[in-house]
Amino acid sequence: MRLSTLVRPTLGIIFVVLTCLEALGLYWFLKGFLLTRQTLDLRGHRYDPWERLNIRYNDTDTVSADTLRSGSVPAKPPFQRTVIVLIDALRFDFILNMTDITGPRYYLNQLPVIQQTLQTHPTSSLLFQFRADPPTTTMQRVKGLMTGSLPTFIDAGANFATSSVGEDHLLYHLHQRYKDIYFMGDDTWVNLFPEVFDRPDRTFDSDSFKMFDLHTVDNNILSHLWPLMEGDTSWDLAIAHFLGVDHCGHTYGPSHPNMAKKLTQMNGVLERLMTHIDNETLLVVMGDHGMSVEGDHGGESVEELMSGLFLYSGRDLTMARETGGQPTYYAILSQRIHQQRADILGLDFDAISQRLLYPANASQYPVVSQIHLVPTLSYLLGVPISFGNLGAIIPELLYPSDSTDRLRTLLHFVEQFRINALQVYDYLHYYYDHTAHPGFAPSKLQTSLENMFAADDIMTQLSSNPVFKAALDGEAIDEASRMDLTRQLEQAILSYNAFLLHIIKYCGMIWAQFDVGCMTVGIVVLILSTCAAIWLLYRPQATLRQVAVTGFSSFCFVLTLVGFRYSFLYTTLRDYGWFEKMQLFDWLGAALAVTAATVMFTLRYRQSVQFATDLWHRWDWPIVLVTVLCNALTLGSNSFVIWEDRGMRFVTVTLCVWWAVRSVFNDTKLRSLMPPLLTALWIRITSMTGQCREEQFPYCDYIHNGYLSLGHSMDIRAQLPTLSFILVCVLQVVYALPRLFQRQLKGRVSSLILMMYRCSLVIVLLHTVVDIYDSSQATTEAPDSSSLSALFNQWVQVYLPRVVYVNSIASMGICLYESRSSRSGAKHHSNRDVSWVLLFAWSVTLAMLQRPLGACIVLGVPYIVSLLTRGTRSTLLIRLLLLHYLGQHLFFVTSHQSTLTSLPWKAAFVGFDDMNYYCGATLVILSTLAGFLLSWLGWAVLLATETTTTTPDRKCDQQDVPRCLFLLVLAQSIPTFLSSIFVLILRRHLMTWKIFAPRFLLQAMLSIGSHLASVFIKSLL
Repeated sequence: MRLSTLVRPTLGIIFVVLTCLEALGLYWFLKGFLLTRQTLDLRGHRYDPWERLNIRYNDTDTVSADTLRSGSVPAKPPFQRTVIVLIDALRFDFILNMTDITGPRYYLNQLPVIQQTLQTHPTSSLLFQFRADPPTTTMQRVKGLMTGSLPTFIDAGANFATSSVGEDHLLYHLHQRYKDIYFMGDDTWVNLFPEVFDRPDRTFDSDSFKMFDLHTVDNNILSHLWPLMEGDTSWDLAIAHFLGVDHCGHTYGPSHPNMAKKLTQMNGVLERLMTHIDNETLLVVMGDHGMSVEGDHGGESVEELMSGLFLYSGRDLTMARETGGQPTYYAILSQRIHQQRADILGLDFDAISQRLLYPANASQYPVVSQIHLVPTLSYLLGVPISFGNLGAIIPELLYPSDSTDRLRTLLHFVEQFRINALQVYDYLHYYYDHTAHPGFAPSKLQTSLENMFAADDIMTQLSSNPVFKAALDGEAIDEASRMDLTRQLEQAILSYNAFLLHIIKYCGMIWAQFDVGCMTVGIVVLILSTCAAIWLLYRPQATLRQVAVTGFSSFCFVLTLVGFRYSFLYTTLRDYGWFEKMQLFDWLGAALAVTAATVMFTLRYRQSVQFATDLWHRWDWPIVLVTVLCNALTLGSNSFVIWEDRGMRFVTVTLCVWWAVRSVFNDTKLRSLMPPLLTALWIRITSMTGQCREEQFPYCDYIHNGYLSLGHSMDIRAQLPTLSFILVCVLQVVYALPRLFQRQLKGRVSSLILMMYRCSLVIVLLHTVVDIYDSSQATTEAPDSSSLSALFNQWVQVYLPRVVYVNSIASMGICLYESRSSRSGAKHHSNRDVSWVLLFAWSVTLAMLQRPLGACIVLGVPYIVSLLTRGTRSTLLIRLLLLHYLGQHLFFVTSHQSTLTSLPWKAAFVGFDDMNYYCGATLVILSTLAGFLLSWLGWAVLLATETTTTTPDRKCDQQDVPRCLFLLVLAQSIPTFLSSIFVLILRRHLMTWKIFAPRFLLQAMLSIGSHLASVFIKSLL
């Protein structure tokens, strides 16, 4: 008995099952792949520096410890008040004074107060290069600054929805000591540390996502900061997080007159603030991250990683200073410590100097990791180090109360480094005890621990050395002995320092906590899903018995594997980190997924469809699949991923040539060459625009979307590119697009839809022109909200985009209603009209979310889809595949890349005055995936057109539609499962998190999107 006589699964159900399989496979793979770090709810405490001196045996030599305690020198009294100023996106070269720099670099030489203070107060001011850990998003950086912990990749997605920190942090301990704490600025701090900033009368936070607004947050801070500093109000800790510089970078880029104005404003703030800093007050000025050449952040380019850290007080902060132009002993020692850190972490000072155009070598200013701030401020402010800190104390700031004797001073240095080392040592052991992570087993940490053991051995020997004890008691010793003791203390400091830095490097490498078993389960499900889709291209027949036997046997086999996991695998592979994240429900779900995928191999939809007799058509399927496979294989090469935009241009133009050749064989008329040639010409012209990846410099020469500007020059040649662009937009909006709309729908829809479409086009044009005008203005004053121009901008940026959203939704609703109410004989024609209306409506909506040039390109997509509908049946697969890759081409030419830095945060505010997390995230996703969404809508248009045409050589059989939809699924499924295999193999690759992981996450979204698109198109057709 045939299965089709008893069970007839609809094609829609088959695609839904394939979508679920793809989603489950990606879920298990990402569950095993994405970085996770378990937080421990334990608090740091004060350490006796000489407890457990024989830490190798977790024992304390009481006599040795007492000897060392007797010679110790306490630190200077902690500061009574602290001011922390965080200037968001304060790139390090914004701080320096540079000369002989060519070109208009408005961000240079705008903060002279810092350099002047370093010159006039060399012992009470310090400047460091402050290196962030990627991802360089604000929430992760603030969290890292206060906890001293390393970030995880998946935290980047939490930047839209900040949650409270669930581990120990510096502010908790400051809250125990300081009672009067004030906060002003970015509300990220309040969301992360709600238990600290719990008083409304002392917390003045502002929305952190209004990127167009350069002034409101900063002005709100100043309105509370100056009354606090200059009034009679008691305060102990004041934190101010300024956002204007960061917002200016996102909106205009770093080299813009507005950036000069914002930095000049910050310079004035610091000058005025320093007048309130006395001997008992510490001023900390820092950036949370840097800024890319485009003005964004989130990735790990040098420009994004390097920010600045400046400390100032009325009293001396450091002994590491120059005397008479020569560095002191402590300055040389600090340089040795920093050099050791640079060697261990592999810092490339030449690359930093070249990228940030330093006037001298970058090593002139020490590079400190941002996680080093926690132990350093804990030392200066007299509070315990956070329990989960991995940072190392900054040596220049070690300053004992009695610094006349070098040996006693060095002993003080050793004490602080050992306290730091003890805290990290305890954290590592607690983490292993609570998580059983194999990477933190004592045997794995043995190499790093040897440095700490060596330092302890040195101090144990010194404690029993009578000469050292005599020197600590103030007795005179010979110079040779003093030099030998000094060398041993220095070696102890460097050994503790090596332990701390090796731990940072080690944790950075192994904290991915990859679950290879979980990743493998995901890959198996992805492969089965893809193979099932390929098999269903041919839809073989099957009997009900075959389906039942196959399904039951598959389910039993996988359940056997589940039992095997809880026996052999649990006791053997778990020690290697395999299947740690797979729970019982995961295994049962995997069993059902494998069973469903296996059953798909026995299903058929309807009667088996024979291949067409046309030779070209017969070979189209294998050629198309080979093309998709070859392109997917490039995802395993970092070079191909970096230059994917160029590769996609080659693929699309090649497909146009293939289309042209096929057209000549099937139609001898020359006009058949026009659609492929015009499409290739459009691809070449649009390829001039885009956004460069960091790795592509200096070989990238795109016309960046943000470069359009009306400017202030009266030279018409300088404004010709922008004026030409505006003219093209006007012609599209006023004449070409409405005419194309009417021609394609042929009057079968109501005139109301056309009217709404025209209205949306005008709004998009107005919105784009206003964006160009605003980007060309160099105003630095906060706009008057009651002025006519401010009201006009609010209408154009906020209210009119909502009209476009409503028009798009209403157009779809009207068209769907008319299609449902139409005669059954005209159903297919109604589906064609619905597809075109969806394409036109969404092209306008998505164009409004792009930058100027991107908006013009997106508006023109219906032209290209119209060209692709012109062809014979034998070229259908070529045109469909070309349309698929045109989606990726649009992704690049609208200034997107598979990097965190290129995310279009600006789109979150189109139609919204205030940040709405869910709507904002949705708009950012729509802006990013605009090209792919239009490509999928183009598939619906193309298939609907081919099935409704009356031309015999063009008409597509309805039975060919399922196979085309399977191609839509496979075009993304094949790259997805291959990319997952590449990521599994390259999980320890140096470029994993910078190149392969972001590209895989994008591919995962596209895979799910293509499956959903296939379900939607099937329901539409």
